[in-house]
Amino acid sequence: MILKTPYGDRELFSAFDSSVPIPRPSQWGGALSYAGKRVTLEETIGLPAFMRAIRLLCETSANMPLLLSKGLAPEKEVLLNAEQHDVLRQPNPDMTAFQVWSFTYASLLRGNALLWKVKVRGKVKALFPLIPDLVKIKRRDGELVYEIRSRAGGPVTRTVTRTDVIHIPGIVLNDPAIGVSLVTAFRHGIGTSLARQEFEGRFLANDGQPGVVLKHPDSPSESQRQELRASFEARHAGASSAGRPAMMWGGWSIDRIAVSLSDAEFIAAQRFSVQDVARMTGVPSGMLDEPPLKSVTTTPETENMRFLSYGLTPWQVRLGQGLALDEDLFPGPGWNVEHDHTELLKPDMKTRFEGHRLSRQGGWKTPNEIREAEGLAPIAGGDVLQETPVGGAPNPSEEAPANVPTA
Repeated sequence: MILKTPYGDRELFSAFDSSVPIPRPSQWGGALSYAGKRVTLEETIGLPAFMRAIRLLCETSANMPLLLSKGLAPEKEVLLNAEQHDVLRQPNPDMTAFQVWSFTYASLLRGNALLWKVKVRGKVKALFPLIPDLVKIKRRDGELVYEIRSRAGGPVTRTVTRTDVIHIPGIVLNDPAIGVSLVTAFRHGIGTSLARQEFEGRFLANDGQPGVVLKHPDSPSESQRQELRASFEARHAGASSAGRPAMMWGGWSIDRIAVSLSDAEFIAAQRFSVQDVARMTGVPSGMLDEPPLKSVTTTPETENMRFLSYGLTPWQVRLGQGLALDEDLFPGPGWNVEHDHTELLKPDMKTRFEGHRLSRQGGWKTPNEIREAEGLAPIAGGDVLQETPVGGAPNPSEEAPANVPTA
């Protein structure tokens, strides 16, 4: 693939060509859980709560603008016109920024995010996300190297270093520089939920019952047993066949072990699975459509704050610090890459307008600052602070200049 740049055409690494096969979802991992289920991504995203949590983490973060600054408070300087903004807002010409950053966050959850750097005259002009399954991270002579393959399980086509890629590890447990997959780390809890889901499915596929016992006083032949079982399953298997009458003859009888839905506690088990996913990902269970306890009072604002503090922030800090650490993208120390949380933390309209009124009357916000916060155009004369706060000192006059005490 050829990247068009103002400095001429640049040939990109062939691993980004459309001919590269996308690895199967099952290649996220296949560790065996205590429940006997081999936990793979393909099955894990079949858990509605897990898929919902992953989307919330990845897509919410990808939708937040990235802000650049240098230094620390109170000397912190926000840089609105830094040239790196161009790369962060449009990482490459083939993908939207939302695609790049949502996939990057998904890669972080898988263990390691890797971005291929396209450099022109030593400056990073584009970033392409690498498929984690096509990159093997190793240590060689005390440094990390990255073995890249053009297809899963294929030969190594190129070995590169941090000069060519930005590597951002996710959860680090065994190695401080190499992350582990969320699916692998929580394979036992996920495996239990998958096994429970499979049991519920099979339960419903068998008429919502655990099965029946067909009895006979004698010893029927193998062919007779198989014929009767096949006939019975064909007529009574599946929820659509529930309630159909059964007819038995030749000495056969039916013995059924009844298990009700309340005995199986399917609903309680499903709620526990949602709560378990919330613990794994840091996403509040209320955002996974799990009703809160009656003793707990929550509001959208408190839920968003919890989501930001315990769900989004750890992953966003990983991404921001990982990008700022790259010397090709951010030469020199002191850079900060942060997310703008304004939209997530914005309260409801009534609360916002009440806050605007108090800030205007208190004399610390101008009308235009309030209008900017609401996405409105400035107005003439709207940059003047209210000099006399409501309930404060009298208005200044010519006889008594402002800020001069009177007798």
